[in-house]
Order: sequence, then structure tokens, then C-alpha cells
Amino acid sequence: MRSVFVSAAIAAVFSSVTVAAEVESVMLMYQAQEPGVSPYASRILVTERYVRMDDGVDDGDYLVFDRKQRLISSVTHEEQTVFEIPAREVTQESPLALELHTEHVQNDEPQTFAGKEAEYRQLFVNGELCYSVVAVPGLMGDAVRAMREFRVILAGEHAKMLPRLPADMQEACDLALNTFEPEWQLQFGLPLQEWDEKGNQQVLVNYDEALLVDEALFALPQGYKHYDTGAI
Repeated sequence: MRSVFVSAAIAAVFSSVTVAAEVESVMLMYQAQEPGVSPYASRILVTERYVRMDDGVDDGDYLVFDRKQRLISSVTHEEQTVFEIPAREVTQESPLALELHTEHVQNDEPQTFAGKEAEYRQLFVNGELCYSVVAVPGLMGDAVRAMREFRVILAGEHAKMLPRLPADMQEACDLALNTFEPEWQLQFGLPLQEWDEKGNQQVLVNYDEALLVDEALFALPQGYKHYDTGAI
């Protein structure tokens, strides 16, 4: 009789344990660097529905892009807030004239990645070098599409804020990359390395095309205050 009670108790314990649901994702780990800042990790997790961006840890601040709802949510735990960026079309013209030119740079010793040859391109805006990217075409296509979708949403938010930006702070390169041509560096494939002329850069240091992660990583915390930039 005792063994019956023990078995029942064990069964009750295991039935109370919640098993975390897992989802398959593409994981991209970049090392990013900004002027005056030590290099830091920048992790991107991509599923069919979501994109999560963080610093490589599960319990820190993070950003989630819902690809179906076309909504970006940025979570800050210390303030218990969720900043939301909904989809907005870029309807206005650039306040500065933008003449874009892309140059395909030929490498004497081409870089290969996952059996594919990487390509090096530079973006010139109004005759000045603006941005450079080394990318692999045809690799992790859905992850690249997801990042393009994400940057389009960000561009809508940047366009919304343009009327608040003083004229002396408007730069042609920034306007091109972040508002009017936000997909430029992703149209050539998966970026292995990208950098601007101000010292900002990131390099792909690790990846996994089929990483199982906790589905909860893409959920938003309950009870946090949600807000956005509001109407202008």
C-alpha cells in the first residue's frame, strides 16, 4: 500500500511541473562596437512569427518584433515598460537631396562562409562613402527577410520623428540608411560584417540555423506599462 502512495505522490509532483515549450529559431550572434564603447554581444533570434534582439542573455532587456502584427516592442525591466513601434508608411520626401550609388568591390581573396562566397559592397550617398557590408547571398533567407521587415518598421518611426529633428542635425547618410533606404545592407544577403564611417560596426561571430529556444523568450512581460511616441 505504501508503494501505491509513493507512486501517486511522485506522479503528482511531475504533473505540477510545467514543461517549457520550445520553438526552432535561427540564431545570429554579432559582436557590435561603437566609438568609445567596449565591444558587446548582439543576439538575434528569428522564428516564423517573431524576431528577438538582445545582448545574448535570456533575462535582460530585449526587443521583440511580431512579424504578423508588424509591431516592435522594446522591453525595459528596470522601468517595467514596453515601448511600442507600430508599422507606419514613409510618405514624405527626404528633407535633403539623396543621390545613392552602390559599388561592388572585388576582393583578390574572396571570403567564403558556409560554402558560399561573400560579396563586398559600399554605399555612397551624395558622393561620400556612407556604409559598407560584406554579405552572403542566398543564405538563411527567411532570417534576412525578417530583418528587412524589422528595418522597414523602424524606418516608419524615424520618418515620423523627422519633423522634430533640427535641420542642422540631419545627415544624408543617416536619412538614407535609416529612413529612405532602410533595407540597403540586407538586399545582398546575410551580413557577415558591416560598418559605417563613424566607427560603428558589427561582425557575425556565431550562428545556428536550427536552435531550439524557450517560446517564452518571445513573450512580453505581464503588468508592464505600454507606450509609444504618440501623435505629433
